[in-house]
This record gives sequence, structure tokens and C-alpha cells, in this order.
Amino acid sequence: MTDKISPKLKVAKPKTTRTKRPRATTSDGHYVTNDYLLPLIIEGKAAGNVLSDKLAEALMLIVQRYSFSANFVGYSFREDMVSFALVNLCANWWKFDEANYSNPFAYYTQAAFNSFLQFLASEQKQRDRRDRLLIAMGANPSYGYTDRHSTNGVRTSDETAFRAPRMED
Repeated sequence: MTDKISPKLKVAKPKTTRTKRPRATTSDGHYVTNDYLLPLIIEGKAAGNVLSDKLAEALMLIVQRYSFSANFVGYSFREDMVSFALVNLCANWWKFDEANYSNPFAYYTQAAFNSFLQFLASEQKQRDRRDRLLIAMGANPSYGYTDRHSTNGVRTSDETAFRAPRMED
């Protein structure tokens, strides 16, 4: 005879509790820390807003590493975005107020993020200009332009070939 388990009987599973990983007490493994940045900023401002080589390298590391985040890693012009953000940071590094704030890493990371968004907006404008010129010449624009500028937001087979707007004399 085979033993049958009653469907009413449930096997109790042991409860597992998740434990939080303890917060790191050292900064080993961090590429740039606030403890490293803050004295460099103070020294640079004391020297008359002179950007030191060490601070420039730290800013470069911040921008370089942030560009590999999932938001920006897929762009073919990622290196151009890094250059644009680095120029912005080097021009405006001295605006961090060390008297009121003690987290320059967050400040410069946010500044790099904003520079990336600014660069993406300018690239979008360039693509739209190119697509408008293509339409004026009778060619098909990119699919993204077609989707953004269609009247009802839904593309039909008729809309695959955009036509140039009539230019009246």
C-alpha cells in the first residue's frame, strides 16, 4: 500500500528572517570619498579658486563612473556627455558651499547628472533639426520623430512615409 498524504495536512516551512547587511564602517573600495574631496575643495578655494590636479582627477572619476550607470551607458555619444559634464564641473567646482554642506560627492554627482541631461536635450534638438530637413527634402525621418510628431500618437501604414509640408511662395 502506498501512503497518501492528506491534502489538509500542510508541511510547516521554517521561517527565514532576512537580516540587513551591516553598514560599512570604512571607505575601503570607494573611488572618491567626502573625506578626500572636502579638504581639496577648501585648499583650492584658499588658493584663490584654483582647481588642483587631485581635485580634477576626483571630478573626472566621479563623472566617468557615473556615466556607466544604467541611465547613460547605452548612448553611442557617452564619451561626449562625459566631456561636456567634466567641462561644466571644472568651470563650476568652486560653487560648492563647504560651510553649509559636507557632502561634495553628492553635489558633484548631481551636477554631472544635470550636465548629462542638458547634453541629451541638445542632442534631441539636433536630431529634430535633422529630421525636419529630411522631411523638407522628401525623405523619411527617424521613427522617433514620427512617433513624437504624429497627430494622434498612433502610427498607421499611411504615416510610414512622411511628406514634406508644402512651401508656398
